[in-house]
Amino acid sequence: MSQHALQPLLAPKSMVVLTGDDAQDPLMLALLKSLLHKDKSNHGKFCPVSLVGVEPATSFSFPLFTSLDECIALNGAKPSPDLAVLVGTHPDSSMEEIITACGSAGIGSLLMLSWTEESETKLIPILRKHNVRLLGPNSFGICRPKLGVYTWLGLTQPLTGRLALMSQSGTVASALVDWATWQGIGFSQIVSMGSPVDVMPSQVLDYLSTDFDSQAILMYLQKIGSPTRFLSSLRATGRSKPVAVVTEHSIGSDERVLDAALSRTGAVRGRRLNDLIAAASVMTNARRVKDGSLLIIGNGAGPGELAAQRAMELNIDLLTPEGELCEKLESTMMGRGGIGSVTTVWASCATDLFIDLAADALSSPQCGAVLLTLSPTALIDMDSLYTLITKLHRDQKKLVMVCLLGGGNMTNMRTRINEAGIPTFRTPETAIEGFQFLVQFQRNQLLAKQSPDSHAFRFKIDVSEATNSLNALLKAGQNTANAENLRSIFELFHIPLISRRQASHQLSAPIHLRVFQDAVFGPAIGLSLEGAQEHKQAEAVALPPLNTVLAKDLIQRAFPGEESFELESLLRNLSTMVCELPEIESLELADLRVHESGSVYADVTANLQARKSERRYEHLAIHPYPRQWVSERILKNDEVATVRPVLPRDAVILADFVRSMSHETRYFRFISNISELTPRMLASMSHIDYDREMALLAVINRDGKDLLIGTARYIDNFDDQSCEFAVVLGDEFQGLGLASYLMRQLFQVAADKGIKVMKGIVLAENKHMIEFCRHLGFTIKRDPDDFGQVVATIRLTPSMLSKLSD
Repeated sequence: MSQHALQPLLAPKSMVVLTGDDAQDPLMLALLKSLLHKDKSNHGKFCPVSLVGVEPATSFSFPLFTSLDECIALNGAKPSPDLAVLVGTHPDSSMEEIITACGSAGIGSLLMLSWTEESETKLIPILRKHNVRLLGPNSFGICRPKLGVYTWLGLTQPLTGRLALMSQSGTVASALVDWATWQGIGFSQIVSMGSPVDVMPSQVLDYLSTDFDSQAILMYLQKIGSPTRFLSSLRATGRSKPVAVVTEHSIGSDERVLDAALSRTGAVRGRRLNDLIAAASVMTNARRVKDGSLLIIGNGAGPGELAAQRAMELNIDLLTPEGELCEKLESTMMGRGGIGSVTTVWASCATDLFIDLAADALSSPQCGAVLLTLSPTALIDMDSLYTLITKLHRDQKKLVMVCLLGGGNMTNMRTRINEAGIPTFRTPETAIEGFQFLVQFQRNQLLAKQSPDSHAFRFKIDVSEATNSLNALLKAGQNTANAENLRSIFELFHIPLISRRQASHQLSAPIHLRVFQDAVFGPAIGLSLEGAQEHKQAEAVALPPLNTVLAKDLIQRAFPGEESFELESLLRNLSTMVCELPEIESLELADLRVHESGSVYADVTANLQARKSERRYEHLAIHPYPRQWVSERILKNDEVATVRPVLPRDAVILADFVRSMSHETRYFRFISNISELTPRMLASMSHIDYDREMALLAVINRDGKDLLIGTARYIDNFDDQSCEFAVVLGDEFQGLGLASYLMRQLFQVAADKGIKVMKGIVLAENKHMIEFCRHLGFTIKRDPDDFGQVVATIRLTPSMLSKLSD
């Protein structure tokens, strides 16, 4: 794929600072001082900087120009700067004039550290007209330490590392960087959003999701923009790297709905700033938490007990050694401490005893992870401690965490151990919170891999019949409905309502099931015991659409330990109703009893609302699996191919498909000499978010097995109008008319999402693909950045799309 649209903004290779008219402006002087920073860990890399405007009161040795035109002219054959930074006061220039000047100078990115009174509605058309992207206003800046980019107002300059930070609060970003630097944690990217009007959090996430240097992401959010687009970007990012999110005041959403929304993306939510600190300590280092419980080992009871208390508050299962493991630990301890969920060693014991106990515990299936909590004593040999802990980490496949209390030598040791890839903490409570983050992350990753269906297509439900019934009620002025009004609609969605209670029913007590509207994320489903829904902490909440895995998860959160196939079925069917009928504003199923036959008794009330015409599922924060794009195609060899959107389980057939390609086909498709897909590539190609991308697979059945024979995909460029595409067929299946059909289907999907332009990079030597694109109506031009490639472009106009259906 070509360079990401935000690359010049977030990772500029050169920049120009617009200094304004006040030589002593403190904002401008602070920024220029920051730009002089050089980090030895990035081999002294430095991003070239020019100044345009007033000469600063303090000399900074950057070249100074009176205007952007002069700056560009004197740079000669050098390309225009990637980024313009607006700082200081500019009373003689309007935002329109500044944006116009940037566009005319070929500068497509503007970072705004200052404030403007001009509205978003006025700024956006100007930015689009001149093809300029704006971060800010009121941004605290960006950092890309690896490239020597320190364009920000934080007091501490970040170390080079693997952690990305996106914050809508500059002071929060500055505090986190200051703390992380003290801990020896480095950053790949820092983005302080400010008050975004153009570049939104979802677009920065999209960039970070494909950024190889960013292995994990911390986020502090105050608003998210479009919830569907935000969750889409977060889901696309969370499938490949850990993401921790702290939000301010729940961003206007119900707390439980926000948790439910984030859990479906694979990200983990924190409630406090300290949660980001705990997450930062484990995100780039920690292993998966294996089966088994956590054992705390410490030199003294105090820190271990504090950790255990926090574990109890977070419902973390601590290991109480029993049987063979207990005997083994007792033998190693030799009376020098006590064995339990907090295993305490006398403070007078040597360092190796802690490590031996940890090794014994980790060798048992009872133990999934250990936390070593160590306070500074004269008996701890620092050099020996480092050697023993890193050896334990290398020898074990399970999670080892370390909490070193105190400062001085302990601070330095924390940095060394963290750099060795072992999660390291300053307090016992933070260590437990970091462990909880990992547990929650693994649970959410499972939920994020679900691609639930609305089931309306699969079961051939006549949605129009249900819609007509609801519209008839609304037309008659009836905005509320009961069981009698809705009985036929429930039947359509396979929910058999009965009018009388029966003696026997599932679960131990009547339950309460409801659909309600969240202010941010739209429809949500709540499940609780009857009467408990008034106490929010007793109600479990999920976002539609639901499948069996998600329904089971909702039931377990509402009624721990309970299982009911019939309730799972009800939840799935109710989810389908919510997906297909946006006219249902709210729905209450009170005194609900689910019977073994599958029939349901409930006191039903609903509030209805007329809906304007909109795209299907537009009312949902998370869109269902797009079954509407499933089709069949008879090939020229008379085999029937099923063309359908990709599913996470397709990773296996995708891997086999790429392995079966000839070397030339693989090279033309990936523009790289690869023999097979890496696990990360497989994950990104099979576990997609349908709101921002699409992958259509052509599958045939041979010998009772699915065989992938071709695929076409696009991914949104996040510029509100264009996407990049790729198409490839297995060598045996070229020339059967499949490639044209896949591309025509892809055109329809992209146009349905509002995409206007489709582009693709093709190797200039791939003559067959170039002719194929021309045949479909693409225009072909040389790639100005690489003459070995061409860019194929097509506009998805109504007239072009209408020809496809002829």
